[in-house]
Amino acid sequence: MAEDTDEPDDATTGDGALEQIDRSGDVLVGSHALVDLGPGIFGQQQAGWLVTIETAHGLVQIDTGDQPAQSLAAIRSRTDAPFSDIVFSHGHQRYNLGCREWVIDCVRTTGRVPRIVGHANVVRRQRRYLETNELQNRIIERQFRYPRGSLAGRVFAFVEPTHTFTDRLVIETPGRTVEVLAAPSETDDAVACWIREDRILYGGPSCIPFLPNVGSPQRPLRDPLRWADTLDRLATYPAEVLICEFGEPLQGRGHIEDYLSSTAAALRWCHRAVVELMNEGRNVAEIVNSVTPDPEIFARPWLAEGYTSLEHVLRDVYRSQFGWWEDLNPTSLHPAHPADVAREVRAALGDTELVLERARHLRDAGELRLALHVVDLLALGEGHDPATLEARSLKAELCRLAALGNPSYVTQSLYLNGADELERANEQAGAGAAP
Repeated sequence: MAEDTDEPDDATTGDGALEQIDRSGDVLVGSHALVDLGPGIFGQQQAGWLVTIETAHGLVQIDTGDQPAQSLAAIRSRTDAPFSDIVFSHGHQRYNLGCREWVIDCVRTTGRVPRIVGHANVVRRQRRYLETNELQNRIIERQFRYPRGSLAGRVFAFVEPTHTFTDRLVIETPGRTVEVLAAPSETDDAVACWIREDRILYGGPSCIPFLPNVGSPQRPLRDPLRWADTLDRLATYPAEVLICEFGEPLQGRGHIEDYLSSTAAALRWCHRAVVELMNEGRNVAEIVNSVTPDPEIFARPWLAEGYTSLEHVLRDVYRSQFGWWEDLNPTSLHPAHPADVAREVRAALGDTELVLERARHLRDAGELRLALHVVDLLALGEGHDPATLEARSLKAELCRLAALGNPSYVTQSLYLNGADELERANEQAGAGAAP
């Protein structure tokens, strides 16, 4: 376990740093209502499905979430059986941030420590997150719309798996077999679970009811071809029910096969489209503004933009084939400090009102992307003069408008977070100028 103390410390638990703040904008908070997924199999929709599988040897639990008291109480309203295994669907923090409290509860009530199962790469991910703890807190604040600094100081109380595997681990009990399968997709430590006798497939983070979450702006590379290979592997299982990470389970073998095969085909199509344009010498901005999705593939409802966007997917294909020099502009090879650049751009502009006027014109014409580029000529400055303050205000407005027009939750969050930061900078400037 991550800590040696017997009692949970509210500052470091899954609930601790989140109990006192508004979580209404966080799409992964979810519900503690129990939903039947199959005979003796039920779940709670939170940060992904928390799935409880009843077996003759006890409960097999997939993920524990970050709200341990409420989640455990929900399960105990249905069954008092002990937990035999806790399976980590992947290593993202909140999916098992409450696991320590689950283990403590198991020891107190049964005197047993459940086996904790995860892919071998989970341990490496946990260590990376601990090394970058404050960075991860800021990432979560931006992506899930928490006020800046609200998660500062929160420490991830990770529990390391007691049992790891690289390809396949079987939990075999009388009448019910759970195969835990490596399913690299959103992460390299993701798993899926095949409940053999029930013909139920838990897809984990590899299966979501919208365009796969490739290309997250704040996360490392997520290889779309690796994800597609995983979906092809899952399609070999004769599932009658597919539990996706979010949303209602899919029913019927034909529907499930169509979902898996079409999603894999969409990811491979993205790869081909980007590579073809890279072979022509295009940079990433040219590519994401040139690609139009094939309607024969992307017309399916589960390939619509929802959490991520098509542009994000295309960017990760580019990153999988090339380095960090995305714009191919020699200026970007050894950039000057942003504050110095902003100062010199401002000095070269002369009439700042012309910049603001042009940005407003583009806003009124609905050209929000172009307006953001133009207003940045002033908004990136560190000054407190009227033109810079006006540019920040205008950019905040543009960000909020851009968020309204984009279907991606991640994009919306980052635009809105950017607007908040700009408005905060202006408030601080005003406070500094006050007598």
